[in-house]
Amino acid sequence: MKLKLVVLTLGIICASQAAADPFNQFISFGDSSVDSGWWSGALNLQCDGAPSPCATGSTAKNTLIANAIANGATGAPVGAGFMMNTQILAADFGLTALPANQPNGTNYAISGAVDAAVAANGNIGNLNRNTTLPSTVQQMANYLSRPGGGGMANPQALYVISSGGNDVTFAIDNFSTLSSRETYLANQAQVLANAIRNLQVTGAQHILVNGLPGGVGTLGAFYTQALFADLSAAGVNFIGADVQAFVQGVENDPGRYGFTQTTVLPGVLGTGTGSACVWTPPMGSTIVSGWGQWCADTTTPSTQYAYLGSMNAEQTSFFSDDQHFSAAGQALEAAYDFSLISTVPGPIAGAGLPGLILASGGLLGWWRRRQKIA
Repeated sequence: MKLKLVVLTLGIICASQAAADPFNQFISFGDSSVDSGWWSGALNLQCDGAPSPCATGSTAKNTLIANAIANGATGAPVGAGFMMNTQILAADFGLTALPANQPNGTNYAISGAVDAAVAANGNIGNLNRNTTLPSTVQQMANYLSRPGGGGMANPQALYVISSGGNDVTFAIDNFSTLSSRETYLANQAQVLANAIRNLQVTGAQHILVNGLPGGVGTLGAFYTQALFADLSAAGVNFIGADVQAFVQGVENDPGRYGFTQTTVLPGVLGTGTGSACVWTPPMGSTIVSGWGQWCADTTTPSTQYAYLGSMNAEQTSFFSDDQHFSAAGQALEAAYDFSLISTVPGPIAGAGLPGLILASGGLLGWWRRRQKIA
């Protein structure tokens, strides 16, 4: 079953008709924040042109993901077989967001992707051990070089780009000072902005770019500001999604969205977590983050995969694990992005950071239902 949000506000529904008309395809690039299930194809050596094998590069992690898939998961970070925000948003416009390594797939995002494989990070494109996986910038290049594409971007597609979180992780792990971390992130943001501009130059007209959810004064906020400023300076027409404000809006008023002060926060290891999925790593395991990717559709405790804290945990928690949204969170993010697109009939020049429509007070009505993916 998938969690579905229905927009009830008449003004938003009317505006969506103008916004939906140009879109005949949904295309996404980035990391696990928008990955709709790359690993499920990669574990079967479906690589969409990436060097094979194209799974994580860790036998232990591949096994966890495969075990979860065998028990109802899809290999996507949401956990337990629910839909990602990209799939929900695409469906709002009558489109699909299947992983690019599956038939008819147009979602090129891969969990662990960094912005660009540049000298500063040892020419890797992904924080998973399989460093041959394409970076976000390389995903865009792969899309433009697709067979029959002629090096052009589809002008009637909706493009959603979400990247940078793994670059922040890399910066923290590999640079010791704030200035060196910010320099690295500024360079990565600039390379990504250039690649997004290239998408526009080659035909893309409808581009939504997600910011990072980091709090005020954090490297995530620094990165988002740098990326959006670079895009504006480059003359890119884009809608900037203020994911930081989105998260803060939900966390500041959890009861409004069906959460509590405990279940609205990112998860922690062990059974005391407030996240939808529980993960207690076996002794000696170093796989301790992002367990929504190997969260099975069961409440039976196991060290062979992560498991649900309760049968409705994906609806009652905001996060699936320590960093990825639950089914409820994915649906809320999709509704937020939809509201931004729907209230802007055409592309925005240097959109910057629009106000948080979702949590600003009554503009969005929504209801939930739990429906598993067939």
